[in-house]
Amino acid sequence: MSSMSSRAFMEELCNDAGGYSRFLRILAFHHLCWWVAITVVPAVFLDHHRCEANMPYWAWGLYGATVLAMLVMAILMELTMLQRLGLLQASQLASFWQERRWWLPLASTVLWKLDSYTDVAFVIIARDCGSSLWWASLATIIFGVVFCQMIFNTCFACSDCDGELPASFGFVLLDFKLINTAVRAVVPFDPDASDLPVAKPVTLRSSGNLVSLEKAIGDIAQVCIQSLFLMSASVPHGFVIFSVAIGAANCCLLVTAVVQDAISEEWAVQAQDLQQGTVLARGAESSSDLEEGPASQMPMEDMPAGPVPTSLGLSALSALDRPARSDGVDLL
Repeated sequence: MSSMSSRAFMEELCNDAGGYSRFLRILAFHHLCWWVAITVVPAVFLDHHRCEANMPYWAWGLYGATVLAMLVMAILMELTMLQRLGLLQASQLASFWQERRWWLPLASTVLWKLDSYTDVAFVIIARDCGSSLWWASLATIIFGVVFCQMIFNTCFACSDCDGELPASFGFVLLDFKLINTAVRAVVPFDPDASDLPVAKPVTLRSSGNLVSLEKAIGDIAQVCIQSLFLMSASVPHGFVIFSVAIGAANCCLLVTAVVQDAISEEWAVQAQDLQQGTVLARGAESSSDLEEGPASQMPMEDMPAGPVPTSLGLSALSALDRPARSDGVDLL
């Protein structure tokens, strides 16, 4: 199983979903539908004649319920896709929320979708309130979302980042956190492993971190623009304050996850280098011992000097002191 190629693995995994190509098209379609939905809903529900600051509480309650329903539907969509892939059973939904490994991707999904929704709604609110900052916010969305996420990331996902990523793993660039986490957990091999003596320039880990940093930069720009709007507004706007808080929280979570991932990767590299160094050192010691050879084959000058005897045995002394008969000496 470990010798299976990445393309064969994804085709087998996506068999019930109609193959990897259909799986990728479904993810791209859901990604597009989310942005269409969060553009249409505030355009229809918001009161564009009262600057939204004076909307009654019941209207905000209805509006919040609509946003909550959209979030639930988006999360259920990812869970449904996991069921089609066979990575999540219907009986596991009750315990799904209790497993710690799902907490971070679930929190990231909720925060990012809320953040994207509030950013789009801010453009409409700033325009209705007569602020020119809606142009800056709209330009940030067009560059960060339309060009970077919806065009560039989708194209790179279809081509597996121009062949730099493992085959059929380009879907990670669409950044569906729950799906990415579930698939990475069942991969029977290391998709970032390389036979080269140097590390691969583009890996699943690095590409995922780049997508997160891309979103974090957009959040920083939106938080700055919306903060300027709040400072110039005559009355406090609760929705914009909520949008700033969500954007800051999402940015902090993204940056924290990237830094934590980079630190863990560095620790893994250091541990691997230490292990390789220990193995090489042991190999060098073994080779040096083999070169020296056993003591019986060592030259005389290299033989270790033994202890010099200080006394001879009795038989040796008697043999030395006993004169020979040929000398003509009478023995006593």
